[in-house]
This record gives sequence, C-alpha cells and structure tokens, in this order.
Amino acid sequence: MTSLSGARKWAAARLREMGIESPAAEAELMLLHATGLSRPALAARGREPAGDRAFENLKEIVERRRAGEPLQYILGGWEFYGCTLKVRPGVLIPRQDTEVLVEIALPLIPEGGRFLDWGTGTGCLPLALLSERRDITAIAADANPLAVALAWHNLSSAGVLHRCLLWHSREPGDIPVEDGELSVLVSNPPYIPSQDLPGLMKEVRAEPVSALDGGEDGLAWYRKLFEWGPAKVRPGGWVLFEIGDGRQGERLAEISPENLEFRGVFQDLSGKPRAALWHRV
Repeated sequence: MTSLSGARKWAAARLREMGIESPAAEAELMLLHATGLSRPALAARGREPAGDRAFENLKEIVERRRAGEPLQYILGGWEFYGCTLKVRPGVLIPRQDTEVLVEIALPLIPEGGRFLDWGTGTGCLPLALLSERRDITAIAADANPLAVALAWHNLSSAGVLHRCLLWHSREPGDIPVEDGELSVLVSNPPYIPSQDLPGLMKEVRAEPVSALDGGEDGLAWYRKLFEWGPAKVRPGGWVLFEIGDGRQGERLAEISPENLEFRGVFQDLSGKPRAALWHRV
C-alpha cells in the first residue's frame, strides 16, 4: 500500500505533468485535505500507509485539478494576510498579490478612520485590515450576492463583522456613504480587458467573469470609481486601487480627476506593478 510520503510524491508528479507551477506545495495541500491531517502529523507519519479512502480522495482531487478547477475551490479555503478565508465557486479567489493593498492601506487609515472596499469578494481586504486595526471601521460592497454572503461568513467567523457594513450593489453610487466620510477608498476592481479574457489560464476562467472583465480597455470600473469616489473621501484621505500592470497605472494617472494627486505605482512581493495610489486634495 502506498505510504503518505509516496502519495504526496505521486500527486506532485501528476501535477508536474500538468504544468502546475508549484506541484510539491499543491500536492501537500491536497494530501492534507484528503487525509484531514495537520502538517506536523503528516510530517511525522510519512512512512505510514495512506489508506485506500485517503488515496482515492487524493486521486479525485488531482483529477479535478486536471480538469482546470482551481485548487482553492477544491479545498474550500485559502489564506490571505495570515487570515484563513472560506472560498467557493462563483466568487473571486483572494491572491497573495493583493496583500500589497493591505500593507499600503494600514498606515494610511487614521485612528477611528473608516474605509470602503468596493468589490470585496470574499471580504479578504476588510478582514485583513480590521483584524490588524481594532480602532477602524469599514464598508464592504460587491455586486455579486454570493460574494456578499461569503464575505459575511468570513467577517463573522473572524469576529470583525460588527465593525463592517456589508452592502450589495452593482453601482458604487448606491452605497450609503456620506461625502467626506472615508479615510481610504480601496478596490481590486475587474481590470482585464474583455478581449483578453479568452486567453486566460483555464483555472482563472473558472472564476466569475464579472470579477475579471474590466470592459474594452480594462478601465471601465476605475472610471466609475473615479466619478463617485473622490467626493466620499475626506481631503487628506487616499484612493488605492489594484492594477494589472505598470501601463495600466500610467493610464489611470492620466484619467484621474483633478482632486486626486497621483502618488505612484507600487509593486507586489513578486516585483510586479500591482497598486496605484492617489492623495485626496
């Protein structure tokens, strides 16, 4: 019978054949999920038999990955900025790239400040920020009712829901926020140009199109936020967006309104341009 260590190596080999970027890491996560073991237990019991049921579970998970299903949807959970989030099909998967928004926003929100996250998805941004700062409050909005329900679950599970107003709305203008109420407006909006969607990786195409499609030039939702957002941010506050690349950041700097002073593009942990920041003047 295959050992736990052998099962992990088998899964890693299959994933490598598929061209998965981190086959060993994914194989370990899959085996943990298939067996219900913790990492320390798996390390200590590597020579023990995997068991027929666990190995069958593992093979099923590998086949789902072969079919293009994202690992996060298979596992049903993922980590973001040290927080464990529930994830599900129909809602955008939180990515490590987006953690740079948390790093930038944390020192910008004053004591007692309020921020708004438009397009909250799983609620990863408000969850991370509210977990780090007990003195601030949030509004989190999304057009997707599945996302709002999932964000409610994640924020509630983390014990921070009482400091966050969740709002279901497709249009930013429908969100109940007063002029000058916000210290920071943050968003990871859909920013992929419509014509580029068919060329995305199969597993990315498994995520909701509404969370990816940024219109003809990828800037449609930024324009909506530029029209609505600056009035809601107090003078001296900040507007912070995730971006797809440096060129997108340059274009946003060109089309941003006069009451926003562009402060530059910031890189994520992999060194790619990932965030653009404006100061409300």
